[in-house]
Amino acid sequence: MKRTNLPLRTRSDFTHAAPRGARTDRTGRFPRGHSAGEPVMCERCGAVYERKTWRAEERTRRTSPVGIAWTLCPACTQVEEAEYFGQVRILGRLAPEQEIEVRRRIWNIEGRARHTQPERRVVRFDRTPQGLEILTTSQKLAHRIARELEKAFGGRARYSWSDREGVANATWTPPAPRAERGTDRGKRPLAPK
Repeated sequence: MKRTNLPLRTRSDFTHAAPRGARTDRTGRFPRGHSAGEPVMCERCGAVYERKTWRAEERTRRTSPVGIAWTLCPACTQVEEAEYFGQVRILGRLAPEQEIEVRRRIWNIEGRARHTQPERRVVRFDRTPQGLEILTTSQKLAHRIARELEKAFGGRARYSWSDREGVANATWTPPAPRAERGTDRGKRPLAPK
């Protein structure tokens, strides 16, 4: 095997422009007007920006509010401006009990994602003539919601990403309702045993 004298590559050789649809002006950046040495806390959700990342939960409890700078985190700003990068459409009408279960599941998914990454949030829930529409602050959260709904309730999830707007579109179609138990494909009811 012949070795060639290629130059070693460094990490900077592999860096490139942000992927399509990624927002570089808000995510992973320190809030403007603050020095890198002091922690910053979001005045709405309580997330703390420290060591180049936003964190919630345990980190928030450990940070002393004395001498801390206050700002709005990128997620709270996106929710306020109704700016979204993920869209989940639930096609078809759901029974009221099933809609409650679906909404509860979505809030649980958002809560788990928000625990480690407070920038992932649900922006808005809307009821449309086709079903429900959920807007999220990140593409990944929209993808995760559709995937989890498919795993929990069945049906089919489909995904698409728009290059122009940078939005992930996820569509979940719930399974068709089953025929009533005790009947044989619309024929007469089965006799009890």
